[in-house]
Amino acid sequence: MQTNTTRDFRPSWWNEANMTAWDRVKEAVRRDWQQTKHDLGVGGHELNQGIGDTVEQAAGKQPIPAPTSANPPKVIGDWDEIEAAIRYGHAAHGHFLREFPAWNTQLEGKLRAEWEAALAGCPGKRFANTYERDELNYQVVTSGLR
Repeated sequence: MQTNTTRDFRPSWWNEANMTAWDRVKEAVRRDWQQTKHDLGVGGHELNQGIGDTVEQAAGKQPIPAPTSANPPKVIGDWDEIEAAIRYGHAAHGHFLREFPAWNTQLEGKLRAEWEAALAGCPGKRFANTYERDELNYQVVTSGLR
């Protein structure tokens, strides 16, 4: 006696195009499922798989590593490229802490204007920045070069 399961279900309109598309998407989604279970602490594997990876892999724009291999790490820049921004954030914390004990738009505007003026003197390198305040320090966090 054969038992039907949802795993075997194919609606009447299912065709070869659906199967081809599913075969392309299936491994990316399976990897995302494994990463989600790992992140929740209920099994799975650390695959360095984010939603961006899943979407790119499903669309065929990013290669899918072997089933138990992690995606390569994201490299946002060399230390030499970001040291100045981190140094600036570190020093700004000490310099502005008395005047600005809490992060606000005035402090952000002041830091942004000063940093962008410094960048104007660096031809060929333009850092994309966001300014954040964490629990202990003011930081300039670079997201890469433009």
